[in-house]
Amino acid sequence: METQQSPIKATALNFGLYYALFSIVILIVLYMLDMEKNLAIGVINVIGTIAIFVFAILAYKKANNNMLTLGQAIKVGLATAAIGGVILAIYTYFHYSYIQPEFIENIRTKGLEDMYAKNPDMPAEAEETAISMMNIFTSPAFISTIGIIGSLVYGLIVSLITGLVVRTKD
Repeated sequence: METQQSPIKATALNFGLYYALFSIVILIVLYMLDMEKNLAIGVINVIGTIAIFVFAILAYKKANNNMLTLGQAIKVGLATAAIGGVILAIYTYFHYSYIQPEFIENIRTKGLEDMYAKNPDMPAEAEETAISMMNIFTSPAFISTIGIIGSLVYGLIVSLITGLVVRTKD
């Protein structure tokens, strides 16, 4: 007798929204506290994100009559990461373009200071090229794109580990 599998879409959508909301709240908290980096908030972010992926996989397993393959766990994790990552990327673009553009300016200023400290006699053409590249890599669009890629990689790693632990063994 074949068992009916639950669709991954509903689980991934719910937990993808949780992931995006959680990550956006972390970004807002960092902004409101006027912090670029904070170890405690970073640890909370990592633990919370891992928990969301684990709970997504466990929710799918429960909805699927406690049956779960490694492939299903990875699909749930990647779908959750994709949905949450895209929503977070859209907010990140908005955040760094309109709410906190000074964050990017600070990164660029620090980069320029470091560049001039290491290469005070840099030729004008090399300087122009370096500044152009820095502007590309520190743009809200690039940061958002890297955020999506990072979400997918993170989701893959967490879902692979979780899947290996909680999968149904034959």
